Amino acid sequence: MNKGKLLLERKTSFFSAGFCICNEELSNLEKKMIVLHQEEKMYYETLKNNRRKKSYLLGRISAKVAISEILVVKVPLSSILIQSGIFQFPVVKNIQNQNIQISISHCDTYGITLAFPEEHPLGIDIEKINEDKIDIMKDYLCVEEFQKITTCSLSMTIGSTLIWTVKEGLSKILKTGLTVDFKILEIDSLTKKGDVYISYFKYFGQYKAISYHIGDYICSIVLPKNTSLDLNLFWNILQKQYHRVISS
Repeated sequence: MNKGKLLLERKTSFFSAGFCICNEELSNLEKKMIVLHQEEKMYYETLKNNRRKKSYLLGRISAKVAISEILVVKVPLSSILIQSGIFQFPVVKNIQNQNIQISISHCDTYGITLAFPEEHPLGIDIEKINEDKIDIMKDYLCVEEFQKITTCSLSMTIGSTLIWTVKEGLSKILKTGLTVDFKILEIDSLTKKGDVYISYFKYFGQYKAISYHIGDYICSIVLPKNTSLDLNLFWNILQKQYHRVISS
């Protein structure tokens, strides 16, 4: 498990975000359940499926650690309660006078959370590149987006997964999840800059996305267009965790 801070730089201001990248199996996650709120523990006990148990702990544990990175007034992590909104977006409770919000994504053994002040929204998504899911993902893409994949010299599998994570990240900022028509999340441009891919949106011009391809996964972070953000540390940690797992 790795954690840290990200500096969100604006023209006349800056904000701090916290992050946690967790890559653990269920047996190790259960050893860290001390950070869960009593209500979260009670809910966990109702889960029967190990896959659901793992995704729940990946989300809650990474969220608590990410939140701790930007807490002004420290509180026991077990006192923080993370509930679900009506469209299943996470809601942070029991942090007085600190309007902290979070964006959570989990996939396989990965659990990643960004914690940020309400004033500066962020969204994150990580997905495994899986041929079996590509037909479903392609249903959420338009003709112009297929063309952008080709222009960037990406395979249809990688490109479709990348655009899916970008749209998921934006939907988390909008707090709609998959309830929104993905056509309104259409990307307007997709370009490669160094090791990352930068996307802008057709109907949400105030946002951009930064995507990173590591092994079998694509991770995308969506943020305000005019925010500068150095993600080198974040991507390096993600890469190291990936290589640690495949070499073990």
